[in-house]
Amino acid sequence: MREFTCIGTFIILVSWNMILHARHPEAIDWQYDIDLLERELAEKHPDLFRGKDSASFHHALERVAGRACNGSLFDVSVQLQQVLAGLGDPYTAVNYHYLIRSEAILPLVCVWFEEGIFVMETSETCSRIVGKKLVTVNEAPIAQVIDSLTTLLVPQNVSLIKAETERMLSWAQLLQYFGFAGQDGVHMGFEDTDGNPDRVFFPLPTRNAHAVRLDPVSVPEGWKDRKAYFRDRYFPEEQLYYIQYNHCWSREVEVRHGSGSAALFMPVFRDFERRVFRHIRREKIEKLVIDLRFNEGGVASQGTAFIDKLSRSRLNGKGKIYVILGRHTFSTAVIHAVELIRMTDAITVGEPTGGRPNHFGEIRRFVLPETGLVVSHPTRFFQLMESDPPTLQPDIDVTLYYRDYMKGVDAFLQAVKDHRAD
Repeated sequence: MREFTCIGTFIILVSWNMILHARHPEAIDWQYDIDLLERELAEKHPDLFRGKDSASFHHALERVAGRACNGSLFDVSVQLQQVLAGLGDPYTAVNYHYLIRSEAILPLVCVWFEEGIFVMETSETCSRIVGKKLVTVNEAPIAQVIDSLTTLLVPQNVSLIKAETERMLSWAQLLQYFGFAGQDGVHMGFEDTDGNPDRVFFPLPTRNAHAVRLDPVSVPEGWKDRKAYFRDRYFPEEQLYYIQYNHCWSREVEVRHGSGSAALFMPVFRDFERRVFRHIRREKIEKLVIDLRFNEGGVASQGTAFIDKLSRSRLNGKGKIYVILGRHTFSTAVIHAVELIRMTDAITVGEPTGGRPNHFGEIRRFVLPETGLVVSHPTRFFQLMESDPPTLQPDIDVTLYYRDYMKGVDAFLQAVKDHRAD
């Protein structure tokens, strides 16, 4: 079987500090930074040892410090992240991804469907693999690759693993660290829907190139504009009003909580909210859908106030309000899902969430001075449920199939349309 070589990349990650790439590990006082990391987390984290005892954590850090001089800055940052992942809190992390070089990002965007992990986007040179299933990396089965990548995550549920590893598969430095890629590039094996094999080689360093995307019959509704902060659409035939809330952020939030410099380029939530409630007053609406499947969080204030108003509207009642959940529903979006369930009797639809209902949040950061590595940690624990489930399980569980996507079917939204409340 002939192997094609694919050149190009279309994702740019900016390094936190360019000095990090040039500094030699021998010049770094690793013991100082690792001791500082341990002390700072113990002091700043609200419950650092909720999932692991302090002695085990200390010994794991000491093992990393003992061999740090033998590895690169990236290698040691990955090892530190593996230790922090063992704490069981996904919001406590070493931001090793700041060290991912732009020229080491493969031109590969994948989504994990029920049938497997499929290529949604790649370079023009590699367009032959669009719509094909990824099955091997450097001859290793994809399941083995996923197992290795998962050591950097808190495996609290399957949805989180799917959401995170989808993007990690394009990070060649990680694949090299785990032995799934050479210095010159990455070999990958694919299959089409009939099982016919194909192989490509992604050389390193990559270059910027035109992106080629998967072209379904029509793009499913919930996938049409994932970059939009929030949007809406009314379906008159079904008397269904669809609201997609992708980011718990807006111009108002940016002014209050962000740098403010980007505010003018962001949508105004107040205007959107007025339009939504005008539609609710004027249109015939049998079902209102709030889609949170791609919402990874932000600031809760505007969403909570919106839900409070919605709970006092004419649509509050069994079978009227539906909430779509997914593997990318994290943090504040999970809080909003729970608020909707409690305040509006909403019915949840879709996949289990990547985020868990009871979770740490309100993230802060500090920098390790010797290495410049950035460490994230939460400052608050959100107890939303008396029990502690690993995910928010939807009332109506819907499987994400590649075949549905290619037909233009939004299976999550279709499940809402088909549902009849008792």
